Amino acid sequence: MSTSTVLPPPSVPLPRANLLTRYPVAAFFALSFAGTWLLHAPLVLGQDGLGLLPYSVPFGPYVALFIAGSFMGPTLAALVVTANLAGRPGLRAFLRRYGQWRVGWQWYAIFLVGFPAVYLVAATVWMGAAPWAALVERWPTLFTVYLPALLIFPALINWGEEAGWRGFAQTRLQAQTGALLAALVVGFMHGIWHLPVFLLVQGPPALGPFDLGEFLLNTGMIMVLALLWTWIFNGAGQSILIASLTHATFNATQGWIGALLPNQPAQVGSTAVIILALCSLLVVVLTRARLGYAFGRGDVQKR
Repeated sequence: MSTSTVLPPPSVPLPRANLLTRYPVAAFFALSFAGTWLLHAPLVLGQDGLGLLPYSVPFGPYVALFIAGSFMGPTLAALVVTANLAGRPGLRAFLRRYGQWRVGWQWYAIFLVGFPAVYLVAATVWMGAAPWAALVERWPTLFTVYLPALLIFPALINWGEEAGWRGFAQTRLQAQTGALLAALVVGFMHGIWHLPVFLLVQGPPALGPFDLGEFLLNTGMIMVLALLWTWIFNGAGQSILIASLTHATFNATQGWIGALLPNQPAQVGSTAVIILALCSLLVVVLTRARLGYAFGRGDVQKR
């Protein structure tokens, strides 16, 4: 399977050089942060966040601003820079990757089954056979909690994020630096981009008041996950659809395991992250740091 890119065909003339075309990845990061943080600013500055302004945003506008922040950040940045780089042909090629679903079945299995399995194994470390007994007893939670979380609110946010982080930044940066370094850089920037969430003290999905340690741990976790997500993304032909579903599945799994095991030990989450880190390390070793990328640095086409 060939790897999709956002690069234009050789016959397509490029626009006159500007900052977006000279420094496309840096421009993408700058526009992503500006777009998201601007829309999240009313939440952060009000009583929902830092409390610098005397208002609290009602629930409806709160959710709307939060979801719009993803689309007006990474997604809009990816579209703007792609349009400057490759014009309409490049935009059409980029948008086609939203519907790129014909990929190997194994990639669907890895993210749909893999993340729940990791959290069940992590819970088993601390709870013995209880998580599996709970799964047998409460299997409907797969349909009442897991799938809704995968397809509704978290998925909306992830659709806004992944077009940018994997669809644009990873795709373009790994052509210059290789997949491993690109994944770490994109994961780091993705983690820092989440700063407003750590400044919010109420409303979904507030994580404040701000704790530097928690913020850095979350950024590190995203960098670890970026290795796995990049491997799946590249293996699936750089499909934005698969990238979005992979991210949404991870978030949905966290909500599902909480509903399945409401009294789970606090260590389950950290144990799951350790398992995911080991999986990421294994993927790096087995792919020789290529993470499924086919054309980096003159490599022959292979997974």
